[in-house]
Amino acid sequence: MRQTLRKRMLWLCMASAVALTAQAQDIVTSTFNANNVILPSSQYTPDKPYDAWVYVVNNNERYTDDKYNVVLGTPPDDAQGRPWYAYDYEMTDDNITWTEATAPFSSDESYKSHTSYRWAVSEIMADMYMRRSFTLDGDIPGTVYMTVGHDDAPSEWYINGTKIHTVADGWNNDEYILLTDEQKALLKTDGTENIIAVHVHQNWGGAFADCGLYAADMALEHPYLNTITNGDPWDCLYYTLNYNSDMTDADNAKWYGDSEDESDWIAGKGPFSNDDNMFYTTEWGSQVHPILIRRHFNLTAADIEAINAGKLVLTCSYDENPTMYLNGSKIWSAMGWNDNNYAEQSLRSTIKKKLRVGDNILAVSLTQGGGGGHIDYGLKLVSPYTPTGIGSVATDGGTRPADNRVYDLSGRCLGTSTEGLARGIYIVNGKKITVNK
Repeated sequence: MRQTLRKRMLWLCMASAVALTAQAQDIVTSTFNANNVILPSSQYTPDKPYDAWVYVVNNNERYTDDKYNVVLGTPPDDAQGRPWYAYDYEMTDDNITWTEATAPFSSDESYKSHTSYRWAVSEIMADMYMRRSFTLDGDIPGTVYMTVGHDDAPSEWYINGTKIHTVADGWNNDEYILLTDEQKALLKTDGTENIIAVHVHQNWGGAFADCGLYAADMALEHPYLNTITNGDPWDCLYYTLNYNSDMTDADNAKWYGDSEDESDWIAGKGPFSNDDNMFYTTEWGSQVHPILIRRHFNLTAADIEAINAGKLVLTCSYDENPTMYLNGSKIWSAMGWNDNNYAEQSLRSTIKKKLRVGDNILAVSLTQGGGGGHIDYGLKLVSPYTPTGIGSVATDGGTRPADNRVYDLSGRCLGTSTEGLARGIYIVNGKKITVNK
């Protein structure tokens, strides 16, 4: 800071040498997309009602508090002693009362404009068990979401006899989960029968039971500056001010610019918070002091080409009133706070042009507030990700220029050279190569 401004600043921690952390590994992300239907659900694909076998325990008993979340009964085991959710459970015993019915399975007369199978009504307790049969012809590339809408709980879902999800309390018609690789592997993709088995308990009010499968939208994220969610605590330089009013002087001194003298700045680790939470790497007295943060990162010419052709995203979790600067220019700001969430902003081409080969600076300021405070922010390149079955290759429809990045078959970026890599198969510029060292 310039000398006239330094006198008005307060810095609270001991300085140490700056050693910038190596960039985090590329990661593959999954996002739910209701248009990617594998198996329709009532909640997200209501115009494709599905059939299932159902077993309902409903004695027209009104809810009382002592019966909260108390399961009223379960279907009996079959003649071979197999439970209702088993893959090969048989519904042929005359003592087992299963009914073939059509979704939606709701307490309302109709749900999303389709007539409901009403397994319960308001204030009447019930339990519904569902067995839904379907086939899949061919492997499903990429990751898969399963919709698990329920009203109320406890509730549970099985794929081919293996429990994959439970809910102990509450209701959520919109709920979905990302299947793990092990859970996805339970699905039979050779045209033979699959069974999804579902149980939902109804306490009072609305009742709803659902299931479905959806292919995820997948993306490859290359962090140029990581957040705590996709890497380790990050290196930075920071400075704390006495009052919010000091921010005007700091801005006039262009604290965020290239010419800033960083000798008086504190070398530290982000993210910052005033309380013991997910952001609490370095303590920031946000109830007393505003804060200024500078993060350096290096770009190659290949990085600049990839950024110009792709989607560069600024991500930030903040409390409160952040203003962001890239290489001395203001690029984003927000009012208030966003709790533990992350705001994401795709940067326009005019902003991307401010990047340069070599050293770059992404800086942020936050004001002092009366409550809690924290900051975590980063910068990433987001590209479409195409699974291949034996591994995955990052692509962007052919528009991303070759940059010689080397990926393993899990989609992880290993750098831009095969030097020192173990013997095996790798992917460079969308093509498989073999390293024989």
